Amino acid sequence: MKISGILINIGCTIAILFILAGFPILKYLIIPNISNDVDAVSSSSLVLPEQPSGDFLVYINESLHEDSVDSWEAFFMDEEFSVIFEDIGCLVAEGDAGGIQLAERFQAELPENQMKLKKENPVLVVSRIEEGYIDVAVISKEMAESLKLLEEIPGIRLLHLSGS
Repeated sequence: MKISGILINIGCTIAILFILAGFPILKYLIIPNISNDVDAVSSSSLVLPEQPSGDFLVYINESLHEDSVDSWEAFFMDEEFSVIFEDIGCLVAEGDAGGIQLAERFQAELPENQMKLKKENPVLVVSRIEEGYIDVAVISKEMAESLKLLEEIPGIRLLHLSGS
């Protein structure tokens, strides 16, 4: 009985010593990459969607962005702009592959959740743009021409973009 108690005591002591000293030695000295810590020095690996080719129209509702409309214009025109703290909703037409791709590229360039993307029926998109019921809308020039979308809309700033 005494020998079994001594063996249990020795076994517990060895286990505690391994937990307190052996495991940290293995983790930091012998097997240094055992953890999945993020390396603070490595660069981010954000992959932007490709810039679509063709011509595009970006409509910005000026009344919703009185203080930041110039910053948003600079952002969409790929110019130098100040930090924008507003969230926006971007409307795109279903079936407008180029417009959707460009809007997704803009979304990827902004902080997460700053731009919400909504795809709708192209006729509804045109109606919303012409009535001013948008925040921002991105549409390819071909789609806009086929739907006879107006270019001059009061209270809406229009940007003309050309893809690569």
